[in-house]
Amino acid sequence: MELSENMNKLYDKDGMEKVMRPIDYVTDAVGQVALNSITVLSGQMTYFYTNKVGMAAATVGTILLAAKIVDAVTDLIMGKLVDKTNTKRGKARPWLLRMLIPTMAAIVLLFTVPAHAGSFRYVYALLTNIFASAICYTAVAVPYYTMIAYKTRSSEEKGNIGRFRSAVGYAVGVGLGIGLIPITTALGDDQRAWVILACAFSILTGIGQFVTYKFSLERYVESEGSQEKESHISIVEGIKILVKNKYWVKITVFGVCMNIMYAIIMAAPIYYALFVAGDQAFYSTINTVNLIPSILGFLTVGFFIKRFGLTKTAKIASIIGIAGSLVRVAFPGSIPVTLIAGSVVMYATIPLISVLPALVLNTAEVNFKNAGVRMTGMTNASNSFVGKIGSGLGGALVGWILAWGGLDAVNKGGAMTNKLLSAVYITNIYIPLIMFIIMLIIIWKYDLEEKLPALIQENAEKEAQE
Repeated sequence: MELSENMNKLYDKDGMEKVMRPIDYVTDAVGQVALNSITVLSGQMTYFYTNKVGMAAATVGTILLAAKIVDAVTDLIMGKLVDKTNTKRGKARPWLLRMLIPTMAAIVLLFTVPAHAGSFRYVYALLTNIFASAICYTAVAVPYYTMIAYKTRSSEEKGNIGRFRSAVGYAVGVGLGIGLIPITTALGDDQRAWVILACAFSILTGIGQFVTYKFSLERYVESEGSQEKESHISIVEGIKILVKNKYWVKITVFGVCMNIMYAIIMAAPIYYALFVAGDQAFYSTINTVNLIPSILGFLTVGFFIKRFGLTKTAKIASIIGIAGSLVRVAFPGSIPVTLIAGSVVMYATIPLISVLPALVLNTAEVNFKNAGVRMTGMTNASNSFVGKIGSGLGGALVGWILAWGGLDAVNKGGAMTNKLLSAVYITNIYIPLIMFIIMLIIIWKYDLEEKLPALIQENAEKEAQE
C-alpha cells in the first residue's frame, strides 16, 4: 500500500513533492481579488483626487507616499503576528476571515472623501489610505502570501500559485482599466460614480476572500520547537536576522523596483491618454490592447517556470521589459508604438509578479540556516512591504513629476506645455525602463534557487534533531 502511494506521488525537477490540485489553485487565487481591488483602485487615487475632487497633485503624491511609509511598520508587526498565530484552522488562513468586513469597508471609504471640505480633504485622504493599505491590505496580504509556504514546498508549485494569483489580479486590473472610464462616465462621471464602482468591487472582495479562507489547506508548518523559538524573537531581532540574509535583501530591493514599475504602469497611462492622445477614452484602449499580452503571459509563464525555474524566468522577463521600453523611448509620442511596445512591457510584468512571492518565501530557508528559525511570516511581510513601499513611491512619483510639469495649472484651465509633456513621458516610459534595468542587475547572479533543494534537506535534518 505504501509503495502504491509513493508511485502515485508527483515530484518537481528539484525532487520536491507536488501536492496542489487544480481546484486548490483556483480557490486560492480568488483571494487576490481583495488585494488587487485595493492596489488597482489605489493606483487611480492620483487621478481621482486631482481630477474629480480638485486636490493638488504634489500634495496627493505626498499623502500616498506617507500612507505607504506607515506600512513599513505594520507589515513587520503583521508578519510577527502570523508567526505567533497557531489555531486549528492554521497560522495564516484565519486572518482572511478576520479582516473580511474591514477590507470591504476600506475600499469604499477611499472614495468618500468630502469634496468641499477644504484642508480636511487631505486629512481624510491620508487616514483612509492608511486604513486601506497599512491596516487592511497588510492584515490580508501578509497572511495570504505566507500561506504559499504552508501549502507546498515545491518551487514549481509556488511559482504556479503565483501565476494563478497574478492571473486573477490582472483580471481585476485589466477589467478596471478597460471599464473604469466608460463605467464611471455612464454613472455620471462624478465622485458618486466612483463610489458606486468601489461598492461593486467591495462585494467581489468579500466573496473572493471568503472562498479562499474556506477552501485553503495549510499542509506544512514548522515544528513545535521551531514555533516556540520564533515566538520569543522580537520584531527588532527578526529584522536583524532578515538584514543578515543577503538573499532577502536582494529580493526585497528587486520587489520594490517591480512594484514602483507596476504602480506607474497602472497610474500614469491615463495622463498619456489625456495629454498625448488627447482623449481620456484612450486609457480604455490601452488596457483593452493589453489583454492580449496578459493572456499570452499567463499561458507561457507556467512553461518558463517549469523549464527555466523562477530566477531565469525573472531574468528573461526583465530583458523583454527593457527591450519594449527602449522602443518606446525611440518613439515616445507614437500611438501605435505605445500600444505595441507597451504590450511588450505589459507582457514582461506577468512573469515578474508571478515569481516574486515564491522568490521571497524561499529566503526563509536561509533564515533557518543562519539563525535556526524560518520566520515565514516576517520574511513574507517583505512581499507586502515592497508592494506598498513600491506602489507608494510609484504613485508619489507620478504626482510629483506631473506637478513639476504643471498639471495643476492645466487642470485650472492653463495651456498644455512641453514641460508637462516631458513629465508624462518620464512617468510612462523612462521610470519603468530604469526599474527593469535595476531588476536585471539584481537577479543576474541570484543563485539561491540552485542551492535550495540541498538547503531544504539540510534544514529538515537539523529540525528533526531538535
